[in-house]
Amino acid sequence: MTDAEAIPLHVVTGFLGAGKTTLINRLLGARELADALVIVNEWGEVGLDHLLFEAIEGDVVLMPSGCLCCSLRGDLIDCLRDLLARRDSGALAPFSRIVLETSGLSDPAPILHALMADPILARRTILAGVTTLVDAVNGQATLEAHGEARRQVALADRIALTKSDLVETPDRAARLARLRATIADINPFAPILDAAAGEFGLEDFLSEPLDFSPRAGGADASVHASSIRAYAFAESAPLGAPALARFLEALRTMLGPRLLRVKGLAAIAEHPDQPLLIHGAQHIFHAPRRLAAWPRGERGTRIVVIVDGVDAKSIARLGEALSGRPQIDAPDLAALSENPLAPRPGGLLG
Repeated sequence: MTDAEAIPLHVVTGFLGAGKTTLINRLLGARELADALVIVNEWGEVGLDHLLFEAIEGDVVLMPSGCLCCSLRGDLIDCLRDLLARRDSGALAPFSRIVLETSGLSDPAPILHALMADPILARRTILAGVTTLVDAVNGQATLEAHGEARRQVALADRIALTKSDLVETPDRAARLARLRATIADINPFAPILDAAAGEFGLEDFLSEPLDFSPRAGGADASVHASSIRAYAFAESAPLGAPALARFLEALRTMLGPRLLRVKGLAAIAEHPDQPLLIHGAQHIFHAPRRLAAWPRGERGTRIVVIVDGVDAKSIARLGEALSGRPQIDAPDLAALSENPLAPRPGGLLG
């Protein structure tokens, strides 16, 4: 199966009560999603959200077994494999997209990891983006109190604010500004779109996340205490494919489980006009996909790395190693990745 035939898979996440089902229900009314397959995860014995999908044309699969991150290697993988097999055999109508709604308590990192680690799913599907919903009424308190909510925001490609119209005045503008600053501090690379104000629509949901430019942060110290951070590596000159492969391998072997996600576009000297789209979750990387052209004409490597519990100095050394610029008392890229005791590169660039 080629990349063109692989099925886009959209992950929709957000804490309890953020309005995931409401948003998906609205989006599924569009013609472009008429043949989308929806997988709804439930927390509890009764799948109440399933009732909201009864009027939707198409296929909805309900997984009432609990939190997705607790049953990844069983229910979710088996469910997706079974659906693809039924699609191939004609027992299930063809679907062009998959929309996966996680439970409000799910951590997206192991979900993305499982999708990339399974050889069948890694070949048959393409991650089309992580959309995280944040409830504007309770979002500030939720982000301060719950690590799951912070990780949902940290791993997002785009943030959709919900219920902003329900935020009480007179300090409504200040509360929304504070929430945006908190979100931007956790994830400075994801655009924040107000769904209640009509800023988030079908085009935003379907568009491939290719903008890795940082945005301003500035949240309260209570959220600064989070160990989750996002960093960007940028290089204007094209990289050699071996150097990029060693860098990705160094990320994987040095950071291990502290590496939550990697995403970005890379300029490769061998094909400077066709950037590589890179996706990784924890220590698993999806096969890089070569794009036909640079988005919006922009060029240059920009790789976003989301980590948990990694000091900024270690990240900075990786960045310098990628560039090839020598440092005092710091190893170069080859030294970082060519430790004879470390796992050898596994063909990250094919």
